[in-house]
Amino acid sequence: MDNLRFFGLALGLFAAMFFGMKWLFAVQPLKPDPRVPTFQRVDTDDPRYKLTQSSQSDGDATRDHLRHEVLDYAKALNDDPCNDRLKARYIEAANNYARAWISIVPCMRSRTCGQADSKRLDLAQHAFGSPLDLRLREAMRQVHAKGIFKLGDFPDDTAFLVAELAADGAINPRAVHTTIKGPINADTPRAHTFESVRSQLGDTPQNVCGG
Repeated sequence: MDNLRFFGLALGLFAAMFFGMKWLFAVQPLKPDPRVPTFQRVDTDDPRYKLTQSSQSDGDATRDHLRHEVLDYAKALNDDPCNDRLKARYIEAANNYARAWISIVPCMRSRTCGQADSKRLDLAQHAFGSPLDLRLREAMRQVHAKGIFKLGDFPDDTAFLVAELAADGAINPRAVHTTIKGPINADTPRAHTFESVRSQLGDTPQNVCGG
């Protein structure tokens, strides 16, 4: 009788150990922990991903406000280029953005930067070199390509920089003058502005508003 009881206890102990070890080493699905970041595959060709990447900035609230003002009015003016109110608001936004640059590098006002200004230039490039800034410049170039701006639309303190950012030589106060070679008479102009020379060469965007 004692032997039977012994074997019964031994069998029960073995069964308990067997199922206990099985439970211990069984693979359990992990429950999500909100403290642990999740990862997923990113499709770099996804338009939404590209938009997110191009909207990244340095996180500075003041500069972000300036960026979005230019970007928003550039887009609106690109869609409605003959709207004088939008044009005035875009010019104001572009001037404010350019002046933020100039506050870091004053020599940008007159495009007279030299070797001594290299550190300030690097600082400005870092401050205004985010993907959002690059997206902003592309928007500026698109709206300026419509030919709706002319020399004098932007004040002298910002015109140089805006012309460079927007790739628009027509608004550059320091536009190159090309002297005509050959005999000069009363009917022959002595010089052409950058804008008129480009127009003759067919390289100037036509004003979509007919001005």
